[in-house]
Amino acid sequence: MSIVQESRSVNAGLNRGRVFVLLTGILWSLAGVFIKFLELHPLTIVFYRSLFASVFFLLFFRTRGWTMSVPLLVSVVSYTAAISCFVWANKLTTAANAIILQYTAPIFVFLFVRLLFHEAISRPNLITLFLGMVGVGTIFAGSAGRPDSVGVMVAILSGFLFSIYMTNLRFLTGVNPGYLTLVNNLACWFALLSLVPSLSLSLGEALALAIMGVVQLGIPYFLFSKGLETISLQEASLIVLIEPVLNPIWVALSFGEVPSTATLVGGGIILFSLGLRYVWLMSRARQAFV
Repeated sequence: MSIVQESRSVNAGLNRGRVFVLLTGILWSLAGVFIKFLELHPLTIVFYRSLFASVFFLLFFRTRGWTMSVPLLVSVVSYTAAISCFVWANKLTTAANAIILQYTAPIFVFLFVRLLFHEAISRPNLITLFLGMVGVGTIFAGSAGRPDSVGVMVAILSGFLFSIYMTNLRFLTGVNPGYLTLVNNLACWFALLSLVPSLSLSLGEALALAIMGVVQLGIPYFLFSKGLETISLQEASLIVLIEPVLNPIWVALSFGEVPSTATLVGGGIILFSLGLRYVWLMSRARQAFV
């Protein structure tokens, strides 16, 4: 294989990873619509969402043996805690506030990567991260002084826990993404089984939770793990910033929960920062073939 062919193969793998993570962000962004639609206790939603996700992966994923390790245990705990806090935050505050504040996660991800792996933060990623966090800060400032302070704090906690989950994936590169998604969701619903206040569902609620578990939770977490096989954690944490932009839009269209001006401005800044990042990437790719 020539140098040019090898370079093209590497770029194809990178682009495939980016598409996987972008699809992850889009599917994750549907969470607000489902959570607002379901008039159920947050833990009931988390329980059934993970139950349906695990059933889906049991049907389509076969494993030759069950293994456990410290990183896998960290994954299970951080995953269960992060998605539980996120659903709870959606019930306590607006979907826009919940999803945006969860995206304090990249701040912690970049810090963890620097501390644990001594990985330098590239200048383009640093600029994008800075602008993205300005967008998050703008939305946070716009919601200051409102009575949903508990929901705001739970959303920030969700972001911290999600950053632990994302960073820990670096220790699980040898684990099959399908197996990882299956174990996370099996452990999640099993851990919550005794905590769920009610397990009764209507047919409509069961259908919504089944779609949520497979399409909004299981598949995107699988895609996210696959994407991290070819792209860096830093870049992945920036691509999924598309989620806090789309989530409030879907909720506004579905339920009329219109985002505040601060949310719209902050979301615009986030999109602008991602645009700058990928203009730079495409420019570097073109130069490599000149």
